[in-house]
Amino acid sequence: MSDMASRLESIRDQLAEVATQLAGSAQTEAAGRLQSLAGEMERVIADLQEPSSPQPSRKVRRKLPDVEKCPRCTIRSLHIVPEEVRTGADGADEVLWHCASCGHEVWRKDS
Repeated sequence: MSDMASRLESIRDQLAEVATQLAGSAQTEAAGRLQSLAGEMERVIADLQEPSSPQPSRKVRRKLPDVEKCPRCTIRSLHIVPEEVRTGADGADEVLWHCASCGHEVWRKDS
């Protein structure tokens, strides 16, 4: 990121110089420098839009109910455990559910 900042500072300084030249008599040279700087700005913008490193994609889970009745204690306290996902034997993702009352845990398909 500091490389990007130094590039932008350099372009800013050069644009200030071009503005000074336009005030003088060297307008054709200044116009050429403006075109060069515009191209550099386009490259900087393109660099900013490119992702720096590929982020691992996360599978978006469908919205499951927040709480269900526990099959063991029959109290409505069976919750999804956040971020506890595994791949099941059949290749489908499974989500861990935990009962806050009796401690029962069960893996369910995330479909």
